[in-house]
Amino acid sequence: MSGGPIDAEAVLCGLKDFQRDTARWVYERMFDPDDPASRFLVADEVGLGKTHVAKGVVAQVIDHLSRHGDERHDIVYVCSNRAIARQNLRKLVPAGIEPLESVDRLTMLPLTELSAGSEAGAAINLLAITPGTSLKFGRSTGYFKERVLAYAFLRELWGAGAFSAPRARWIFWSGVDEGSGDRRLRERGRDYRRRIRGQIQDFADALASVDAGRARDGRPGIREAFDSLVEGLAWKREFPAHLTSVRSELIADVRLAMATVGIAKLQPDLVILDEFQRFNDLLRPDPTNWAADLAHRLFEHVDRETDRKTRTLLLSATPYRMYTTADEVDGDHYADFLATCEFLMHDPARVERLEGQLAGLRGALVSPNVAEAGPEWCAAVEHELRRVMVRTERLAATPDRDGMLREVPAATRLAPVDVDGYVRIADLAERVGHHDPTEYWKSSPYLLNFMESYKLKEKLRRAIEVDGLAPTDGSWTGPGLLSWADIEAYRAIDPENARLRWLLDDLASHHAFELLWIPPSRPYYRAGSRYEEPGARDLTKRLLFSGWAVVPKVVSSLVSYAAERAAFPDARHRYTADYGQRGGRRLEFRMDGRRPGAMTAFLLLWPSPTLAEVGDPRRRTAGTDRPSAETVLDAIRRDLDERLRPVVDGAPADGPVDQRWYWAAPLLLDAREYPEIAVEWFQWDSAIAAWAGDERADGFTRHAELAWKVIVDELEEDERLGRPPEDLAAVLAEVALGAPAVCALRSVASVTGLSVDHEAVVEAAARISWGFRAYVNSPEVTGVLDQSERSGSAELAYWRRVARHGVAGNLQALLDEHLHVLRDWLGFTTFDTEEQRVDAAGRFAERLHDALDVRTASFQVDVPQEDEAGGVSFAGPRMRSRFAAAFGNQRMEEGGEQRVEAVSNAFNSPFWPFVLTSTSVGQEGLDFHLWCHAVVHWNLPGNPVDLEQREGRVHRYKGHAVRRNIAQRYADEGPVVDGDLWEALFARAAGDLPTAATEMQPYWVFAEGDARILRFAPFPPYSREAALLPRLRRSLAAYRLAFGQPRQEELVEFLGRALDPEQLQVLVERLRIDLSPPRAEPLRCANGEESSDER
Repeated sequence: MSGGPIDAEAVLCGLKDFQRDTARWVYERMFDPDDPASRFLVADEVGLGKTHVAKGVVAQVIDHLSRHGDERHDIVYVCSNRAIARQNLRKLVPAGIEPLESVDRLTMLPLTELSAGSEAGAAINLLAITPGTSLKFGRSTGYFKERVLAYAFLRELWGAGAFSAPRARWIFWSGVDEGSGDRRLRERGRDYRRRIRGQIQDFADALASVDAGRARDGRPGIREAFDSLVEGLAWKREFPAHLTSVRSELIADVRLAMATVGIAKLQPDLVILDEFQRFNDLLRPDPTNWAADLAHRLFEHVDRETDRKTRTLLLSATPYRMYTTADEVDGDHYADFLATCEFLMHDPARVERLEGQLAGLRGALVSPNVAEAGPEWCAAVEHELRRVMVRTERLAATPDRDGMLREVPAATRLAPVDVDGYVRIADLAERVGHHDPTEYWKSSPYLLNFMESYKLKEKLRRAIEVDGLAPTDGSWTGPGLLSWADIEAYRAIDPENARLRWLLDDLASHHAFELLWIPPSRPYYRAGSRYEEPGARDLTKRLLFSGWAVVPKVVSSLVSYAAERAAFPDARHRYTADYGQRGGRRLEFRMDGRRPGAMTAFLLLWPSPTLAEVGDPRRRTAGTDRPSAETVLDAIRRDLDERLRPVVDGAPADGPVDQRWYWAAPLLLDAREYPEIAVEWFQWDSAIAAWAGDERADGFTRHAELAWKVIVDELEEDERLGRPPEDLAAVLAEVALGAPAVCALRSVASVTGLSVDHEAVVEAAARISWGFRAYVNSPEVTGVLDQSERSGSAELAYWRRVARHGVAGNLQALLDEHLHVLRDWLGFTTFDTEEQRVDAAGRFAERLHDALDVRTASFQVDVPQEDEAGGVSFAGPRMRSRFAAAFGNQRMEEGGEQRVEAVSNAFNSPFWPFVLTSTSVGQEGLDFHLWCHAVVHWNLPGNPVDLEQREGRVHRYKGHAVRRNIAQRYADEGPVVDGDLWEALFARAAGDLPTAATEMQPYWVFAEGDARILRFAPFPPYSREAALLPRLRRSLAAYRLAFGQPRQEELVEFLGRALDPEQLQVLVERLRIDLSPPRAEPLRCANGEESSDER
């Protein structure tokens, strides 16, 4: 794209001071006139905003190139997967830069006309790719458009004769619809051939290189392989299985040539490698590795006109194995570290000098006079490394260097039934010749039911189904085996596992099964509800890590089952009953004959600007004391009484009470006070689409039509409204304060700075409300509402329970808080234009709707069943996981797959799931901190760095613990009447910090309160894990001294034996390798104040 110059200083002013220091140091090193570092690593600790640092670097590089006369700037962003790329791209690029949306892989770049720029403005070509689709092809045939381009290149190079055989084109369209594949290939191919004719020689050269590689491997050239494949397909009606791999290999190699042509079109000024440790094999030049060769064509590009090298920026909190033990076979810290340094320094002499300095430091560490010799060697290593890398850590932000971390005792209870379950599974394991299953059993109950793809499970299943193996007691019920009859009847299931029992007790102690969302950190009023009870008030989500693949399945299924039992204490339906029988879909747009019969459901979804204005709790609670919900509702009711008088004037004073007033009155109020939005809304296709999305049905449309008729006063005579209910104002006060649509309208308006009647705000609120409808329509949520919102013996209508629950749970405060952190998470650091605000409103709606409407995943449970002949087979019923989720791709209850992004988005909302379980240690690049500051170590890693990495997932920018502390510290501050409350609270906290503090505080670390990053390790006393945990804690301090050293474990053990904890901590403070960047000079920012670099 082309555009105006980038204001680099404005971008830098948008960063926090330590991020700005890093960005400026990276730029200075990259363009140092005497000793430039063309490759630089930012290794900031997880969660400190490396992507924002990269944004500052991008802005400075573009500014530098523009000032030196360059009219074209090519930037290539390489990330391990598209999900992380989508999350990070908006944060990465300065305003006004858009990626090449039509190109997400190098193979398609030959079709793209890259902008060259002109005197009118520089051209910025930003390309985002993944190694798996652009560099590492393996035997993948890519998607259809790639195969069309491959066909077009070969057709131009070889001529039409090569494709005259009947099945020649089939190679490229196989897998596409039989009836249209060939036609689509030829039509699109003609267009592609026209666009690539100037690049045929480049492609021929690339193909020749590929052929040379094939010849070295003893394989035929591309043309020979193609002709042979065409011959093998002659007269075939179906693609032969034995030729599929031949086809895949052929197309993959053609894609390789296409990628080579694509790279040749680029003139990369800056290459960004995000979380590059996932593809660090590309850093090492290897003439036999095509992927590495392609990558180095990017890294080693030199501009022909200026002789300027490409700059490469690497981002990773774990750029190499930070710490390894002797028994780890898949990597070594020292070798990994040196390989990274070799790539960065690109100079063997410098690497050799660094090795000597590290050896000197190691010698000092193990010598008696370490205090004298150590600092000099430490300074030498820091100086050498800071030329090519920097690392900022959050630990230094608190005086005791704990970074807000607290280890919480997690006492576990071993029950006799747990042991009985072990005896049964151990007996079965022994009888099939498998090793002792103790480690499995400590982590998971019901192993036979939940295990998948374990050798033990495969042996047992074969022995049971084929050989007739049975438990010693002959029974397929009892300890160690899940009773499906008990599940079906919603009977209590014993956890049969000490850790799972602890987790269930922990959740129950915080009333988690009784809540539909995490309580807001800063409620606006006192509701006296379950959300404000001591246990619930402290609730945060639980992120659980395990080393066993069975654990996410067990925890998600059985914890979600416990939540369902709590929701249905008197269940009359069976577990496998359908959605409706379990109580779901209470807010349906049903028809009574030809008339809409659920307009009160419509009321909950209508984002009424009038009710948003009248019911704003921030206007009613602006003092320092939080009033009660009753006080706020009473003030809203009095206001509504006044506003309703002209609306109900003329209505019948006698006759039956007309319940339709509940939904009609807000529409009539909006018709009076916001006529433009009220009247036009129902005539916009975009409005209906924003509401219902793809779910628009006739019932909803008829309800919307009736709403419009009320607004424009076109009701038929027999449809006229009757006598208004006496409690009309009181009921609407509850809707104004707690209905999802109205709360969403206020939140979107306050965080974006747009008005409540702005079209984009109303559309966003409507879309969010549709997500809420899906949430409260789910059976489990319906059950919770049924338990919590009853009025004496007479039950309230469901729509009123939803509104009342919104009041009870301070829904307005919750959404205000969530949208504030969602704004940062989505990369909207500033709102310079109305277009950005409108875009943000739409993105808020998309994320929140999708989090609320995430579909329920389920897991298969293997249940042994005896048949009449005495044989045993495994039935495969499924268990739902809604309250607790597993991180990964699971089958949905209604089919399809639940994508990783959907689970991450839902967990990063304040709504269910409240528990997320994963087997991954790092989860690099993914955030889980928005509503979680508790990590449960179901199993311990063998490595102290992995322990930190796990906890770093929830210790990030404006995390839940930080917000709770800020809310506690400024509890007496009245809410901001207009605008974003949380922006004001963070600004107040930042302003109160001492001048020497960095902006790590209050955004990452704020310890003035009770909330902490919670570390749970639920291990029995005297267990192996209980003994390992103190060792890991000690290693956390010592491993920083082992940075860059071989045989780290030996050095850490030596230091642990030689020094007591206090001595070790002093040594760490003095000799820890500090790679933080130099402090930069202050900037003069747009607000007239100096940036806080020197605070």
